[in-house]
Amino acid sequence: MNNHINFNNRTLDSIKPPRKGRDTYHDTQLKGLTLRVTATGVKSFIVRKRLKGKKDASYKTLGRYPLMPIAQARDEARETLSGINHGINPKNLQVDVITKQTLTVDKVFEDYKRSRGTNLEESTIKGYQSILNNQLGDWRNTPLSEITRSMIEDRFLEVTHGTGKFIVKEASPTRANTMIRVLRAIYNYAMVQYVDSKEEPLILHNPTKIISHNKAWNRERSRRGVVKEYNLKAWYEGVMKLPEHPKNLAKSNSSEVVRDYLIFLMFTGLRRDEALALRWEDIDLQEKTFSIEDTKNHEFHKMPLTWVLLDVLDRLKNDNGNPYIFQGSKPNSQLTSPKKQLEKVRELVGFHFTNHDLRRTFTTTASRLNFSKYVIDRLVNHKNSEDSRDVTKQYIILDIEDLREPMNQITEAIWSHMK
Repeated sequence: MNNHINFNNRTLDSIKPPRKGRDTYHDTQLKGLTLRVTATGVKSFIVRKRLKGKKDASYKTLGRYPLMPIAQARDEARETLSGINHGINPKNLQVDVITKQTLTVDKVFEDYKRSRGTNLEESTIKGYQSILNNQLGDWRNTPLSEITRSMIEDRFLEVTHGTGKFIVKEASPTRANTMIRVLRAIYNYAMVQYVDSKEEPLILHNPTKIISHNKAWNRERSRRGVVKEYNLKAWYEGVMKLPEHPKNLAKSNSSEVVRDYLIFLMFTGLRRDEALALRWEDIDLQEKTFSIEDTKNHEFHKMPLTWVLLDVLDRLKNDNGNPYIFQGSKPNSQLTSPKKQLEKVRELVGFHFTNHDLRRTFTTTASRLNFSKYVIDRLVNHKNSEDSRDVTKQYIILDIEDLREPMNQITEAIWSHMK
């Protein structure tokens, strides 16, 4: 068996566990970094090197693959090897640094973010951080091993009903559910990531399971908001009047940019952050298309530009050097989620709506025009979990020109109700 290999995802994924005992593989890129594979299928990154003047080699377990990315394993291995070269015993360092008491909610969350890397969306990180700051603020320095099932249950009920520590806040069943999901992710990560010197897990149990065991999850209503056809005229007129809102006349602000941003959402069905991140380099005026590299499902998304969208771009075009289409108040910055301006728009249009309601309005309009599911999914860049079982969809390749007529028809359908 050749146990000297280049560590990459394809190679490590292909390694089969031994029938008994454990196998060891050595990285050809970094001498001293090894992968230990047990009969149960556990793959652990290990650093093994002999200390100067010592007979036996010392080793340190860095983490388990694939939770620990290969690049991170190499970085941590270099630090450990450097320490060994300076006479630092990694075994002693591991005992001192990683114990049940040091595995606090904050510590594990920071490691979780680093391990997941770019697989975690910025919006997801912000959502997790909000939960830690608000619903779990007093637990952030608490070791995971000291959080009990009864503590989980009590906190879940307090957030759900607005009692106890949260009596001054509104009851939030949805927030309570989200809190448990965040904690569950942190515990699941910790149970696999952290081991002692014998490679036994430091965290053995996930106390959030009590919520599922008791079937205590709060029911959450699915969001179904759209801008009704009979409200589209009022919506458009209100949005266009945003710069004239009394609070926007007092000083220069982002009202004109927000106006065009909302119209762009309505006529493209884009997700909020996808539109906010659009740059001028993503626009091809000759081909009349725009492209998004970083979408929610990590797939490239290219769409035709209709006459409404071209009008919006024409209004926004300037020569100040800002690369973003929807510009922020600072140089070379993008517009941030315009919560205050959105409240003003709601006053002007006369009813409540959200950014995602505009996406649902676009999709609903496409459905009413009897476009196929494949066309609609392509227009709004949907990738359902069932896609892998849909053989037909794998054979339907829609070119940008195949989407131009549907986009034009959706635009005209929405516009006809606005005017």
